[in-house]
Amino acid sequence: GVLMFQQVPLVEMDGMKMVQTRAILNYIAAKHNLYGKDLKERALIDMYVESLLDLNELIMMAPFQPADKQEQYLANTVDKATNRYFPAYEKALKDHGEGFLVGNQLSRADVQLLEILLMAEEVKPDILAKFPLLQ
Repeated sequence: GVLMFQQVPLVEMDGMKMVQTRAILNYIAAKHNLYGKDLKERALIDMYVESLLDLNELIMMAPFQPADKQEQYLANTVDKATNRYFPAYEKALKDHGEGFLVGNQLSRADVQLLEILLMAEEVKPDILAKFPLLQ
């Protein structure tokens, strides 16, 4: 069939039928100059993106936790976000000083960071209070 691994997503672009989320996102990012100007920038973008995917998974799994464990799961997720992930992104933005995680233009990492920040604010509206550069 059309689906290489019999699962979605499938994106048809530039005469290709692409599957697997990360492959699709990498292709789109590279096509639209959102994947760094060199190998070093691409590695940094990948590092941020992978950490964002880890945090995304924590947030996305919250609704699937048993009702009696939901509150504790969300508390642990907020703790990891505010003590592990957000400080690293805040520091990167501060140290880099360009308003972007990597380089001097928007990258895939910045787009995914915004998505995660919006998701995190849905879980806890004031979650970014201690992170002015992420607001």
